[in-house]
Amino acid sequence: MRQFPQSHFVNGASQSGSAALSGSVTMTGVGGVSTILPRPVAWQFLILAEIENFGVLRRHLGRPRADTMIVDVAARIGTVLSDARIVIAGRDMIEIAFESEARLALDVAIAALEAALDQPFDIDGESHRIHVQFGAAAGATIGDRDEVHLIEEAERALADARSERVAVARDVNAGAASIDRAQLASDLTIAIDTEELFLQYQPKVHLRRQEITSVEALVRWKHATRGLVLPGDFIPIAEESRDIIALTLWTIRRSIRDQKTLVAHGHDLRIFINIAGVLLADARFVRTVCALVEASGARLGFEITETSVIRDPESAIANLKQTVWKVVNSAVGVSDFQSRAVREPNEPEGGR
Repeated sequence: MRQFPQSHFVNGASQSGSAALSGSVTMTGVGGVSTILPRPVAWQFLILAEIENFGVLRRHLGRPRADTMIVDVAARIGTVLSDARIVIAGRDMIEIAFESEARLALDVAIAALEAALDQPFDIDGESHRIHVQFGAAAGATIGDRDEVHLIEEAERALADARSERVAVARDVNAGAASIDRAQLASDLTIAIDTEELFLQYQPKVHLRRQEITSVEALVRWKHATRGLVLPGDFIPIAEESRDIIALTLWTIRRSIRDQKTLVAHGHDLRIFINIAGVLLADARFVRTVCALVEASGARLGFEITETSVIRDPESAIANLKQTVWKVVNSAVGVSDFQSRAVREPNEPEGGR
């Protein structure tokens, strides 16, 4: 069995001090005198890479071999990011640190790592896929306090990545308290038109029948420079800026397209879409939704999210049922922070 310490440097073990942090450039001047100049660095990055299916592989390979898989993963990472400092921080965790003049370098690095680690590993003559999840942080300045923030943001990003099931990158200086809401609102308008948005689908399972009966469309935003912007950051801004109308219509159109793809592959599942409560009073929005769904014939359902105050929720739902449910045979329900009371049309309460 190959042994490794809890913190094991794979790359950059001999680097120290500022030279290790930012790199250096050696210049030879008059008389052959060499001068070491610091390499300009604008961004510092930390990526946490976690083996997502470690438990499954350990049961198959046995604990001794599984405990050294991380070395194989670190070696492959080293071939992709040869200048990065790679540290094995545990049986299923790797820390990757590097710097660049451009913030975009982090997104490029993550994409390259995902492509490299998507290839199977040869482990003792058997081919295995090691699924690695990434949480990353970017900081525009370097210092002891900034490094602490960098680690904290990378840990938060990894926690988000586990739940979102996609790589997440966060900026140290772009926390919830310092988000430029005006800029983000402007970017969101562009994102809706430039396909920066995408949908993930969460299955809804009928417990008694033990089968997936529908899915919920969850909108996500892959920002060109910020990386993954979480719904909690951009949905409230969309509601304030009224981009929530365009965002919701985009979600409906994309769900219609995806529902047709599901049917073509033998999965006739209803897709539920979240609609902000504030939109219930917008008659033109409701008519547009009716026209879209009726023309497509898609099986959609609507969950009314209580992100905005609805003075008379029962009347609001009744109005929506009259204008939408009867026209397009869509399911309508209410979603709040405590429960999701959503039923198929004509399904008795308690059926899920």
